[in-house]
Amino acid sequence: MADNSEQTAIESVETTLPAVFITNGTNATGMALAQMLVAAGYPVAAGTDLGSEGAYALRAVGAVPVYPDMTRASNLFSLMVMAKAEIVVNTVVEAVNGLPQKLDNWRDNLDLVEKGTQAVVEAAGKAGVKRLIHVSATSAYGDQHGHEVDETDHLSGSNDLYEAIHQAEAAVLDGAIPGYVLRAGFIYGAQSAASSDVYHGFENGKGVKTGSGVKGWVFAGSLADAIMTLVKREFSADEPKATVYNIVEDEYLTPDAFITNLGEAMGVGTPSIGGWTFSLRAPDPVYVALLSDSALPSNAKAKEELGWSPRFGHLGGIEALLLSWRAASSYSEEEPAQLEAPEEVLALPAS
Repeated sequence: MADNSEQTAIESVETTLPAVFITNGTNATGMALAQMLVAAGYPVAAGTDLGSEGAYALRAVGAVPVYPDMTRASNLFSLMVMAKAEIVVNTVVEAVNGLPQKLDNWRDNLDLVEKGTQAVVEAAGKAGVKRLIHVSATSAYGDQHGHEVDETDHLSGSNDLYEAIHQAEAAVLDGAIPGYVLRAGFIYGAQSAASSDVYHGFENGKGVKTGSGVKGWVFAGSLADAIMTLVKREFSADEPKATVYNIVEDEYLTPDAFITNLGEAMGVGTPSIGGWTFSLRAPDPVYVALLSDSALPSNAKAKEELGWSPRFGHLGGIEALLLSWRAASSYSEEEPAQLEAPEEVLALPAS
């Protein structure tokens, strides 16, 4: 048992860890990060767009849930101040950066990506936040015809989605506080709505649209590892104001190849992959671009400067994803009454 001086030292270390605010803690990246932060002793407040179910999930991992209005800087400011946040992690771009086969609703999230990020930057500046970490998307490099790209390459403005992702990054990089942009490959993970939709679709024999562009991918846990590296950095007066990293796995592959490997790992065989020839409506050019644009984002800078490496190649990531879902399914069968007292699941209200 530690003596009083040792206990005081331990408590002192714990209380000096900065509070972290995650804009969405119930998507794949946010949940993986929240679990890691809480385990490391950081105070965590995290947003959810899943109502009481999301609040319960955040409470279950030790985070304080909040219901943010993501396009209102005044609301975000109030929540950041309430959380005493020193570090903000903006994960909302995952809404347009999950498995690309499920991004046909990208228009619904344009304001969340661009205006939401601008509101986060404004609120963080006013709330005295010391560091802002923004998760972006390598898909916005656009079509580079299969060539390698790095952080010095400009994002594409060839369509409304890529432009929104670009403007979101610009808000962070031009903001008043030190900002880090992590350009993530297509994100897959247990809490990803897009990953879950594809999984359940395959269980029911549904196919997906084809995509032949060579892409970067990343397992949500690997992305959370990169974020944790930045969270753990000591604050410094000469901290770089604007830094960009590509966070992708070492392998590049097409959406068709990723989905085929997922289906085979699930045991459903090769999934049905459909083209565009017999569509009743003209295909959405942005949706087609997400599936067909080809670029190879380099992760060399993140490896060198952050000491980061992906946990898995995509096959290992798919296996980890399926193990998480199987474990969750087994748990839910054993504990069917996990929300017996929803009134005790309390989230800070949006003001």
